[in-house]
Amino acid sequence: MVVVRPKELDEMYARREEYIQHRLTLPITDEQYLWWDNILANYYDEAVEEYIKLLGMTSLKRRHRCFDTGLPTRLKTRFQDKTVFAHRFTYVIRVSLPLSTKQVVRHQCANYRCLNAAHIEVGDQAQNFQDLLAVRAYGVRWALLPKEALETLQ
Repeated sequence: MVVVRPKELDEMYARREEYIQHRLTLPITDEQYLWWDNILANYYDEAVEEYIKLLGMTSLKRRHRCFDTGLPTRLKTRFQDKTVFAHRFTYVIRVSLPLSTKQVVRHQCANYRCLNAAHIEVGDQAQNFQDLLAVRAYGVRWALLPKEALETLQ
């Protein structure tokens, strides 16, 4: 079971405050982006509780630092009347970055069951396919994976 450290929660709330200060004021029509924005702006405490619950359902694979659900398929969660993939949910809540419909979260660890936000990077479908080809050709480059989730934003 993965336990969320108080320091991590402090970082998450600080990142969320930064997001709130700088969030876009332009008209946005992407429904998924607007849903995530609403969660970050109005339901963040409840979302953090769900984040902690989801990570509590995983086991840490120490060698690779994956937070693995151990399920045969991708885990889904229901939040605010919407069902979303748990890896997408944990990424958005951890880094306070809403995702649009066209954005995919790419598992750099090649483990679709992993909920570790540090192993997830945002991209598009073409990049996700390139990741698949690279893993098939070279394997996962474990030493290059970030240790912290916010490193993926740099």
